[in-house]
Amino acid sequence: MKLVIDANVVISALIADSKTRELLVTLEPDLLTPAFVYDEIESYQDLIVEKSALLKSDLIS
Repeated sequence: MKLVIDANVVISALIADSKTRELLVTLEPDLLTPAFVYDEIESYQDLIVEKSALLKSDLIS
């Protein structure tokens, strides 16, 4: 099954250590996102890092 997710879902999942984040990481090859999602993550990376336990290098590789 392939899932299409938007920027709000991705950013929310990155901020909160939740089941959604776990699913995003687990299902990564089966996820489809619009190209602009990567731009949105980059735009909000400081906020995501501040509110989560992630490093900037973990966000976009």
